[in-house]
Amino acid sequence: MVKGIDVSKYQKQINWESVDAHGIGFALVRIGMGNDAKQADPYFHTNVEQALARGLHVGGYYFGYATSEADAQKEADICNELLQPYKGKLLYPIAYDYEYNSADYFRRVKGRAPTNGEIDSFACAFLDRLKSYGWFVNIYTNLDYYRSGRFKTAVKKYDVWLADYSGDPDYPCGIQQTGSKGQVAGISGSVDLDVSFRDYPAMIQAGGYNGYTKPPRTAVKIDTTIDVVKPSGDVYTFKVTCDKTPDVSTGNPKVAALFFCRRDGNDYFYHLFFCGGSGTETGIYTAAPGEDMLIRFKAKVK
Repeated sequence: MVKGIDVSKYQKQINWESVDAHGIGFALVRIGMGNDAKQADPYFHTNVEQALARGLHVGGYYFGYATSEADAQKEADICNELLQPYKGKLLYPIAYDYEYNSADYFRRVKGRAPTNGEIDSFACAFLDRLKSYGWFVNIYTNLDYYRSGRFKTAVKKYDVWLADYSGDPDYPCGIQQTGSKGQVAGISGSVDLDVSFRDYPAMIQAGGYNGYTKPPRTAVKIDTTIDVVKPSGDVYTFKVTCDKTPDVSTGNPKVAALFFCRRDGNDYFYHLFFCGGSGTETGIYTAAPGEDMLIRFKAKVK
């Protein structure tokens, strides 16, 4: 778990050296708002550059005022434009923040409140577009919006940054905003406090997000390339070759249970115990650590 803060123009000039010394590991910086680049946060570039200079990991958030999906996509275009100087430098997500002020603006423009479905569609339109530019994105939401289903689709598709001041998070999230009245050295007045539960720097670099180059897949070889059919009770041994300890799994251990046998250099040997009913089958998957699992063969019970 890493401690962080999220900041905007309301914190004014920040002494990032003092923030760093306070034990803060990451900062989420407001990028801007709405569908005009002139509405960039006036401290955005300063905060990003100075936080990076102190070695903090940096991400950001964009405050949405969309009244249509097209509006949300335009906001994503502007956000991407503002982020260009920092490709290959940001190791935390870029969030979409659509909340009470956003809904109030919609009401003034449209003469009614936005529906949950509309709010969800605006968030997905922004996040889908920004992701298409190569950024690692997430959705910022509070408990009220989460419980009421305003981001029903977005919270399933994307990582969640959850404002929950009740202690441990009530819902699954990668980042939790734990309070709004934090006191951190180098910042005058209060600041939002956050904690991160995921290793975003590793995820972003491994995935090739935020302007980083995705590393080539680690070679994983397996000595079994065709389906294996055995009676229930039989054992089959296969070999996986990899220069790192591979991830190996069975899709259904009730059909074929997997057991590690031994290692010989870069060769890893595994036993499959066939234990399912006649005619059942399951996939056997392998990958290098941190990479997507791929099915290699099927284990079928005769």
